[in-house]
Amino acid sequence: MAITTQSVKRIIDDHLFTNAFQPIYYLPGQSIVGYESLLRCPFVKSPDLLFHDAHENGYLYELDMASITNSIKCFAAYIKAANTHDLFLSLNVYPSTVAAPMFLETLEQLVQAASLAHQQIILEINESERIQNLDEMLQNVYLLKKKGFVVALDDLGKGEYSLQALIEIEPQVIKLDRYFAKDLAKSHKKQRAILSTMQFFNEGTKMILEGIETKEDMQCAQSLGIYFGQGYYLAKPQEL
Repeated sequence: MAITTQSVKRIIDDHLFTNAFQPIYYLPGQSIVGYESLLRCPFVKSPDLLFHDAHENGYLYELDMASITNSIKCFAAYIKAANTHDLFLSLNVYPSTVAAPMFLETLEQLVQAASLAHQQIILEINESERIQNLDEMLQNVYLLKKKGFVVALDDLGKGEYSLQALIEIEPQVIKLDRYFAKDLAKSHKKQRAILSTMQFFNEGTKMILEGIETKEDMQCAQSLGIYFGQGYYLAKPQEL
């Protein structure tokens, strides 16, 4: 399918996508503490391409919210069936979506309808979109935190975050890009970079390392003080 305004709208309106969920682990206990939701669509080579085309065609907010809505519904059904309520759901969200005036109210309605607690929702602010309206986004970030939602920065070390944004957002969770996980046990430079990042943020900020693919890199992350991670070594994304 050639991605056009019409096809992007059709993918959203006809729900021609799914969401896969990758477990996030507490590394010392090798236990699952939550899931990151990842959009999947059979008509494009990668989700990033679909989101890019949605942005180009003026449907980024609609696609973002469609993915978030489906993720919350699937996750709520899963934890109800599993009779467990101590897991969190991590959702990717673009800065422009967070800044949208209706985002907070819509998110609250979705979470309430799913009988989830605000504290169970982590919002990973996507690094691939340059933040155009920082003040509006920061206002909503403040309100989201005040209502109990958890705010994270996704793929730190890869994307568009300015130093000002890092300071002003004051994330409760930092997700380190998979670049840092690859051969971490062999790279003293990456180890020092991670330690410097941990020192930059306050002690209450949780670090999650993405892209862990070997036992050695997982153990090295733990030795540096990173206790949460995800990656193919631990588990691949799958339907709940």
